[in-house]
Amino acid sequence: MDTNGNEVKHTGLYRNTVSFFGALISAGSVLLMVFAFALDISMKRPSPYIGIFTYMVFPAIFSVGAILFLYGMRRESIRRRRAQTDEALPYPRVDLNDPVHRRWFSYIVMGGTFLAILMAFITYNAFLYSESVSFCGTLCHTVMKPEYEAYKASPHAKVSCVDCHVGHGASWYVKAKLSGARQVLAVLMKSYPTPIPTPIENLRPARETCEECHWPAKFFGTQLMQIPHFRYDEKNTPEQISIGVKTGGGSSALGGTAGIHWHMLIENKVQYVAIDRQKQEIPRIEVRHTGGRVEEYTSLDYKGTEEQLRSLPRDEMDCMDCHNRPTHNFDPPETAVDRAMTTGLISRTLPWVKKVVVDALVREYPSQEKAREGILSEIGDFYAKRYPAVYKTRAADIERAVSTAVSIYNRSVFPEMKVNWKTYPSNIGHRNWPGCFRCHDGRHVSKTGKVLTMECSVCHTQPARSQLMPIGTVVTASKMSWHPIELAGKHSRILCNRCHSAGYRPPADCAECHKIDAKAPMMKSMKCAECHTKGFEAKPVAECKDCHDSISGLHQKGGHSESACTDCHKPHSWSIKGRELCLECHSDMKEHNKAAGVCTKCHDFRGKKK
Repeated sequence: MDTNGNEVKHTGLYRNTVSFFGALISAGSVLLMVFAFALDISMKRPSPYIGIFTYMVFPAIFSVGAILFLYGMRRESIRRRRAQTDEALPYPRVDLNDPVHRRWFSYIVMGGTFLAILMAFITYNAFLYSESVSFCGTLCHTVMKPEYEAYKASPHAKVSCVDCHVGHGASWYVKAKLSGARQVLAVLMKSYPTPIPTPIENLRPARETCEECHWPAKFFGTQLMQIPHFRYDEKNTPEQISIGVKTGGGSSALGGTAGIHWHMLIENKVQYVAIDRQKQEIPRIEVRHTGGRVEEYTSLDYKGTEEQLRSLPRDEMDCMDCHNRPTHNFDPPETAVDRAMTTGLISRTLPWVKKVVVDALVREYPSQEKAREGILSEIGDFYAKRYPAVYKTRAADIERAVSTAVSIYNRSVFPEMKVNWKTYPSNIGHRNWPGCFRCHDGRHVSKTGKVLTMECSVCHTQPARSQLMPIGTVVTASKMSWHPIELAGKHSRILCNRCHSAGYRPPADCAECHKIDAKAPMMKSMKCAECHTKGFEAKPVAECKDCHDSISGLHQKGGHSESACTDCHKPHSWSIKGRELCLECHSDMKEHNKAAGVCTKCHDFRGKKK
């Protein structure tokens, strides 16, 4: 009733264009949510795009529609009050004594309950979906493709991303989502770096994640590792490196406090200072022992000041300082090819297949599609030209080798993200990367002169090289040297990764490292030890007269007989070409017979009349 006693017909505040539009959006999004959810649970393999629409996009659209609906009602209420119309009260009125109101109220309660349950269900599933591997690995397909492909082939392939990257607890969950929002924005704006940097600064401490499954106080003792390897020769000579890794571990309460895991014992505390982001250069190490004794080691190669060193942040050593690629590991070509040949994916009886496949894999290609073409061309052309009979009779084996090589490439190289096996150093071991040698390089010395040990036997037994044998066969004794090439002189002190650079074929002879012309006289055979008699050291060298016992001609005349052979015959090239070398002593003959070109054309050094 109005002030004059007349009955007023009430019209709902939702009767406006904005509210109708909002209701239409919300209703449509609910139908889409139900349909998408039914589609999602019916799929055998989850789709990241169905999931993102079901649990994030459609609920967001529903929320927008609901906000529009309420905004329209509020806007209509304000309009009526300003216009002082008689359409209705400015706010909804519910009278449960009125059958119409009671019926609409029951509809609203049932509909609201349904929506509340639906939204609670969708919200919970949105949370679960945002924690899933599918969400992390496949939603941002191009950006996260390298990490996702490496994850699928890793020992942690059955562990979800958040178990390691987030862990338990609300605080790290909130941090992860805030960081994730920044990353989503970077993907949308295409402002992300390539390659994606390792989140070293933002990683949750390993003691709160890794150690929930990997108990550091457990004593592991010594573990046998058997590493298959094939030579870079025509027969792909198979061999095996067997080594006992002294993992150790333990605690003072349980015993066995030794081995590599000594670094992780709670009773000990190891801190270090790194001067690069990937922690490959460590100039300072501090070890705090159980009894309180502190030892500080500084690298002899560090060129900065003590003040600069102390101003750098210190990190406490944990699992990730060695196991820094536990999941997203990109195998070097050599390692992957050895594994493929061991399992039979690549036939080991194809001549030179190890060398050919590795050489094809280490080349740079602009894309994975071009890589497929390049690998096919290089391997196919090699056998077609060098081994035409093999190319015809063993086409299936060659095709399988190509297919396996392409698979290896696609797991380890992603040109669009500038990622390959060299991008992220792996600190386990020291074959392809410095790893253990970042600290145990024989160059870290304490103030008292104590050198941080570089002794191999502290961490593992002497490697035993033998023929390839079935897994589990223990090599009791081997007559073969542990290294295929004798490491004499300075070679015995060179760090392993200097030759075994991640994925590349190690040098085949002296010339590859020492930049020697292998085609020069006396150099074709590469019998370096015949001259470098003292452990391959550069000096002293053997006397030339030991082999060249008879010299004649001008070698015996003038000042030549008093000069050292190497004054004229430069090591590793030996031949004398042109006039420049002779003119170093005979400068007064600079204008003499220029037309002849080479002095030896007229001057007889061999004792033969010209």
